[in-house]
Amino acid sequence: MCKSSSHALPSTTTTVPSSSRRRRRSPSTTTAAATASSSAATASTSSGPRHTTHTSTATTNTASSSSTSSRSSRSSLAAARASLPDQPVLYTFHELAAATNNFLAKRGASDITFWRCSLRSRPAALFQLHPLPGGLLTPAAASAALARVARYHHASLARLLGACPAGAHVYLAYALPTGACTLAAYLSSSSSSSSSRAGGSSTSVILRTWLSRVQVAVDVAQGIEYAHAHADAAHGRISPSAVLLVPDAHGGQGVRAVLTHFGAGHFAAPDDQERPSKGKASDVRAFGVLLLGLLSGEGAESRYRFDRATKEFARVSVVDTAAEAVRTGRVRSWVDRRLGDSFPVAAAERLVEVGLRCAADEDSERPEMAWVAGKVSRVYVESRAWERTLQPPSDDLSSVALAPR
Repeated sequence: MCKSSSHALPSTTTTVPSSSRRRRRSPSTTTAAATASSSAATASTSSGPRHTTHTSTATTNTASSSSTSSRSSRSSLAAARASLPDQPVLYTFHELAAATNNFLAKRGASDITFWRCSLRSRPAALFQLHPLPGGLLTPAAASAALARVARYHHASLARLLGACPAGAHVYLAYALPTGACTLAAYLSSSSSSSSSRAGGSSTSVILRTWLSRVQVAVDVAQGIEYAHAHADAAHGRISPSAVLLVPDAHGGQGVRAVLTHFGAGHFAAPDDQERPSKGKASDVRAFGVLLLGLLSGEGAESRYRFDRATKEFARVSVVDTAAEAVRTGRVRSWVDRRLGDSFPVAAAERLVEVGLRCAADEDSERPEMAWVAGKVSRVYVESRAWERTLQPPSDDLSSVALAPR
């Protein structure tokens, strides 16, 4: 018995019940589970902010891109606006008086049609016209007229800087390039042949080549065509006084022409000394007279010439002398002598025919301005080809005389 009991006692003492074993393992299990749960929670917690950070970065990049695009659009719009010419303004009479020394400033010995002045730091040609009858040109009406004229832009139309209605006159200011003068000033200097041949006057040598004169004719014709076709309006004031001759900005011998007074009918009444405007047909006739004067060097106004047959003075115009030159076959001697004989006679004859057709007495006999501009442009292309076939003259020669006139 003792032996049995002695063997049983260690067994009883050393054996641990299963419930007790389970209770000792549960703290480890709980700790491991807590650790796993904490790790999962940590992973979940760390995962959440990372996702939020990515979304915030994408939103920031999108906003930055939108902001950059918006700034780029505003910059492009500002650049586009800066490239456009400034809108014409309504000047005060005080500004004009200050710019022209109370209108006492000299207009120039040969060009008295406008004042050369500076308006708001811009070189300007200031023209004085008579206002519309009945006092219709109020400041509000002048502002509305400026807005209508400002819609049209062409290289052959002088840029209108502004206007000023002032009592018995209305003033129009146009951008004035350096060295510019009117075609009227050039034609008026044709009588002083000695100074023109010597080159003593800038206005007398500005059109010393045949190609420069055809270039002026092309510019004026295209400007009138633009007014007729695109603005659907007559210019109404085509004359040598309304054409500005602009020397080549690069110092060459070329010259371009721009038309002033486009849209002047909105501000001023027709000049009493000019033929009343009758619309587009009147512009065509005026261009024909201007073209003939440009080729011959004569003014558009009529002059008196002694008739040897009748022994009396007869009144003739540039249209009359051109028609006589065509009838007698003497166009070559009729062209301005300042050109010498450095011009293609066939091209000159075609231009004279265009001028005479434009200057026809009946409106129905005058061509459309599109046809006129096309003819003049074709002569210009032919004249350029003709000029390339010639050798440049020496410095002491202004022309090449092939035969006596």
